[in-house]
Amino acid sequence: MPGVDVARGLAVLGMFTAHVGVTSDDLGTLEGWLGLTHGRSSILFATVAGVSLGLATGRREPPSGRDLAAARVTILARAVALLALVAFLDLLGTRVALILGFYALFFVLALPFLRLRPSELAPLAVTIGVLGPPIAYYGPEALARLGLRLPRDGSGAFTDFLLTGHYPAIVWMAFVLAGLAVGRSDLRSVWLRFGLVAGGFGTAFVCALASASMVAEAGGREAIEANLQATTARWVGPDALGLGDPWPTPLYLWLDGPHDDTMFEVFGSGGFALGVIGLCLFAGRIGARVLAPVAAVGAMALTVYSAQIVAIWAVTAAGFDLLDPPTNGPLGWMVLITLAAATVWRALFGQGPLERAMAAWARWVTGRVPPIRP
Repeated sequence: MPGVDVARGLAVLGMFTAHVGVTSDDLGTLEGWLGLTHGRSSILFATVAGVSLGLATGRREPPSGRDLAAARVTILARAVALLALVAFLDLLGTRVALILGFYALFFVLALPFLRLRPSELAPLAVTIGVLGPPIAYYGPEALARLGLRLPRDGSGAFTDFLLTGHYPAIVWMAFVLAGLAVGRSDLRSVWLRFGLVAGGFGTAFVCALASASMVAEAGGREAIEANLQATTARWVGPDALGLGDPWPTPLYLWLDGPHDDTMFEVFGSGGFALGVIGLCLFAGRIGARVLAPVAAVGAMALTVYSAQIVAIWAVTAAGFDLLDPPTNGPLGWMVLITLAAATVWRALFGQGPLERAMAAWARWVTGRVPPIRP
């Protein structure tokens, strides 16, 4: 549906802003509003991934039998292709925390949940949102205090993907499953859209207020981070602290900043993502035409995201650090060029080049899997 493409397009453009934009914490300025993209854009991207997963695997009717088997093979094929693509992008060394590798893992981890309905997926997402952040917070600390080595290279890829990485699956699967629940729902329902907007933005507002109050009572973010640094084995050396030494306080879990991976961020930024999706679903035919350039970016998000990384690498290699610009001029040009190029490409050729290649690869792999007997 066009609304899903618009939401995905906003997520990609938001990641442009997070990577290239000049932002601040002052909501009285344009830079302050641009700062809202930090963390939220990648969370919106992951949530829309869940929605797309639902739309591609039966929509309101979960797949079963041969359809389920074919869907799982297709998803695995796409995950392999994503890993190959992100391996190339990572070689460029752009200092961007690439999400595509984690994205591939999220798809694989979602395979057991494809048969579930929204009434089953939503409680799972909430449970992960509540239990995942403490595990992501104390899990690596416990491993370090036990004298175990935290991942430093590809040998610990699974631990990094699941627990210690920039987008730990133990937390981020909450967004994917929430999106999958939306994708399994009736996206044409006005009540669903109102529920996403009111419930999503309402939850985000409540979480922001609660976090601000509790963080202020604890002395502010700086005091919390100072306590964390003084009591964390991961930061002061794996041999410096043991199981009997003072542990970090749970105060860090009251934060709601970008990539804090706390419960307040999960429900606050996750609710924000659901609210944005709800608004985009209201786009309708008129909105789809007005927002056609944004929808075009969303329809070829993989190509646009990858082109962004290549552009950052090329401009930086030419002597200008695109990740630390003096103004938002480079961001404005990147957004305008991307909107124009995506609109023209979609009008002339339809699918983006990487999307077309990904679909062809998935069809090739799926076509070589022997038919499954009933």
